[in-house]
Amino acid sequence: MRYLLFISCLFIFLSCTSLYKGLQKNSTDISCLQKFVPSFSSALYNAHIDVAGKHLSGLLIIKKMPDSSTRMVFSSETGFTFFDFEFSKEGNFKVYSIIKQMDKKPVIKTLRKDFELVLMQHLQNKKTYTLTDKTQMYIAFPQTKGYYYYITDFLCEQLIEMERASKSKVVVEAIMQNYKNGMPDTIGISHKNFNFDIGLKRIER
Repeated sequence: MRYLLFISCLFIFLSCTSLYKGLQKNSTDISCLQKFVPSFSSALYNAHIDVAGKHLSGLLIIKKMPDSSTRMVFSSETGFTFFDFEFSKEGNFKVYSIIKQMDKKPVIKTLRKDFELVLMQHLQNKKTYTLTDKTQMYIAFPQTKGYYYYITDFLCEQLIEMERASKSKVVVEAIMQNYKNGMPDTIGISHKNFNFDIGLKRIER
């Protein structure tokens, strides 16, 4: 019984220990991140989204508008629109339309945060700082609740992964790979606590 109690306490302790605790905080210049900011002049992706118990597939267009806002429209191949979002240059968010099955505040909030992570709109946050280990650099952007992390190699020459996290654990992992003309060929977003995943593969036009 004492052994089981010890194991239970150890598990609770480890689960509350921050994954970032062992990293070294420093004041590395973060301007290198700018080269990873996607330039979505107009990009079309094959999209697969698992959300709210539903699997949706179709086309996602991401387009920079004349007012510098970014528009995202996800629709079926027959033209039925699942959602239509706008991210302004100033960081505001607008829902033009969304299907009834997804029209829930937690779903919309999650989609907003996921796409904000990928769009890298918050790089002007002056409270940012960097954490490093022997091989990687974690560029942290504190939010009202939690953090956005952009993980690069030690020299900031490759964007390895993006994370949304609480103080102690990763909530969302995301990747952007194979940039061409400033736009990533592959985008993946995966939630760790529940079934909510987004996969995008760019279609050349």
